[in-house]
Amino acid sequence: MKFIFLVACCLCIANVMAQNDDTRKVELGAELTSELQATDKGNYNFANLLRLEVSLPISSSISIDAASISAYMTADESIGGDMQTFSNIDAGTIPFTLSICNVAWQIDDRHTFYAGIRNMNVDYFTSPATSLFTNSSCGIYPTISANYPIANYPVASVGIHYRYRSTSSLTERDGVGIQASLYNGTGYNRFTGRDNIFRFCPEDDGIFGLTEVTYTRGGSFYSLGNALYCKDGVSATPWLYTEQSISRSLTLLAGYSHAFSADAVCKDFIGCGITYQLGRCQLGAFTDYAHFAEGDEYATELTCKIPIFQHMDIQPTTHLIAFDGRLHCAATLRMILSF
Repeated sequence: MKFIFLVACCLCIANVMAQNDDTRKVELGAELTSELQATDKGNYNFANLLRLEVSLPISSSISIDAASISAYMTADESIGGDMQTFSNIDAGTIPFTLSICNVAWQIDDRHTFYAGIRNMNVDYFTSPATSLFTNSSCGIYPTISANYPIANYPVASVGIHYRYRSTSSLTERDGVGIQASLYNGTGYNRFTGRDNIFRFCPEDDGIFGLTEVTYTRGGSFYSLGNALYCKDGVSATPWLYTEQSISRSLTLLAGYSHAFSADAVCKDFIGCGITYQLGRCQLGAFTDYAHFAEGDEYATELTCKIPIFQHMDIQPTTHLIAFDGRLHCAATLRMILSF
C-alpha cells in the first residue's frame, strides 16, 4: 500500500506542478530488473528489483528528488556462496524503502548540492563501463562495502553531497569533476524503530565520508577517490579507477583499492576488464581479485546486454568464482524494463 500511495502522490504532484508552470520539467522514471539465477551446485533463485524515481522542481534552481526500491527474491540468501556477491540486485525481500529523498540545489551551472536521504550508489562507481557489469564489486569495491555498514544498496543514510564539474554544458562530458559526501556511518532501510533511514547518530553509528576527483577526455575516464570511516578511530580506503577508450567501440577498464584498517574484512581489490560495442549490443568481460581475511577470491564475469525493444534489454551473464581453491559457476539471465 505504501508503494502504491507514493506512486499516486508523485503522479498527482507532477501533474499539478506541470499545469501551474509549463517552464518547469517534472521528471519521472521507473525501472524493473528481473533475474533468473542458477549455480553449478543446483541452486536457483529469481531476484527482482523495482526502482521508481521522481524529481519535482520547486524553483529554477531547487528540486525535491526521491527514489524508492522494492526487492524480492525466492531464495532466502544469495545462492552463489561467494564473498563479493555475483548479482548486484540480491537484497532479500524489501517491500518498500527509499534510496533517495533529498533537496537538490543547482547553485550554478557547475556546482550542485544535495541534502537528505541518499545512498552512495547514486554518485560513485557509476561510470558507463562498470554499469554494464552485474557483479557487486563493479558497483562498489569490497574494500569499502565489506568493511563498513554504510549507505550502500539496499540501505541509505541521512547525508549531504556536493558535486562540481568544470564544464557548464550538461551535454559536454570532457573535463574535471569533483564530488564529496558525508553520511551517517550506518545505513538503514526501515521507516520506524531504531533502524530507520531518518536516523542521524554519529556517536553510535559513526560518520562516513567520500571524496573523488575525476577527469574525462575523449571517451576515457579517470578517477581517484577515498572513503573515510570514523568510529572509534579513523580508517581510510583509497581507490584508483580508469576507463581507457581504444576506439569508438572498445574500452579497457581497471581499478584498485586498499583498506588501511587493521581489522578490515577485505584488504585489497584489483580488477580489470573490457567492453565492446557490437552494433546495438554491449559485450563485456571483467575479472578481479579480492583479498579477504577468510581467504582470496577470484571472480570473472562474461556478459552481453542486448536491446530487444525501446524500453527492454536482456542480459545473459556467466560468473566464474574461485575461493580458497574451490571453483564455482553461476549463470544469470536478466531482463531490464525502463521508462
